[in-house]
Amino acid sequence: MAEDKHPLHPESSEPIEEGSDPSHASRPLTRRDFLIRSNAGAVAVGVATGAGFAAGLAQRPAQASPATPPAAPAVPAMMRRVTLDIDGRKYEVTVDVRESLWETMNYQLGLSNCNLGCDRAQCGACTILVDGRAVNGCTVLTARHGRGQEILTVAGIASGPGPQGLHPLQRAFWLEGGFQCGICTRGFVMSAYALLQANKNPTNDEIKDALAGNICRCGEYPKILSAVKKAAAEMRGERVSYSAPLVSDDVRTSGGRVEGAVSRQFEFVTALGTIEQFDELSLELKQRPGIVEVSGSERTVTISWDPARLDEARVRQILAESGHPVKP
Repeated sequence: MAEDKHPLHPESSEPIEEGSDPSHASRPLTRRDFLIRSNAGAVAVGVATGAGFAAGLAQRPAQASPATPPAAPAVPAMMRRVTLDIDGRKYEVTVDVRESLWETMNYQLGLSNCNLGCDRAQCGACTILVDGRAVNGCTVLTARHGRGQEILTVAGIASGPGPQGLHPLQRAFWLEGGFQCGICTRGFVMSAYALLQANKNPTNDEIKDALAGNICRCGEYPKILSAVKKAAAEMRGERVSYSAPLVSDDVRTSGGRVEGAVSRQFEFVTALGTIEQFDELSLELKQRPGIVEVSGSERTVTISWDPARLDEARVRQILAESGHPVKP
């Protein structure tokens, strides 16, 4: 019996083509052979395809990439960009997420629209309105008030310049003497404003309840209560008489009466730091010949003068000489 030359590989049953190597034809395709041949084919196809792709790129004309707008500078994780609506005016500002609304208004925007008392939400001196609700400006966070909320301060409730342009509450606090040092006055006015928007005929108990979050360390509570009641009456259209007369353009001076005195409100270029600073400026201005009355706040000053002795240009010059120029 002939010796089997390939004991591990059975003979192939396929016919052997003429001219082919019988030993090769009888050996079946192993897994190794399949992988070698498959990889070689894939490499050949990849080389051919890659060469064709590169040639196509070389022939294709370069296309200009679309212009992309520059990316906005990144804001640190602890900062936020917000748009604040304060007294009907929009302010774009970047704030720390821990920053209070009072801090933003005073330190970043330069607004002196509310005073800081205790900085602990206990005295109410910094009271403002957010969407009609009285809140403490020292504790609410600015970063949470840039989504369209309407922020209202004591500077936003007046209807115009001068005493006649004051809101009835502002005028009542002034003429009824509902203040002394003035630190708490803005907060009381805004808390009372929130009350009278919802209830124009409040009882004494309702007024006291609405103002319970405000403290007057000077103890002017009886006059504050009287001021709110008279302001409510005026807002209802009733005739009101105040404890002090309203100063008109026809004012008394040391030389008699000045007929037709001119009065105008000016806005300081740089707001004063405190109401006490304004009081000092007011005393200084009243010493100037021709100026018969001065009133205002840290941001504005209303001056009445004798037109026979002064004109507006000279009044502006006097304010500049005092170290507090006003805007055009």
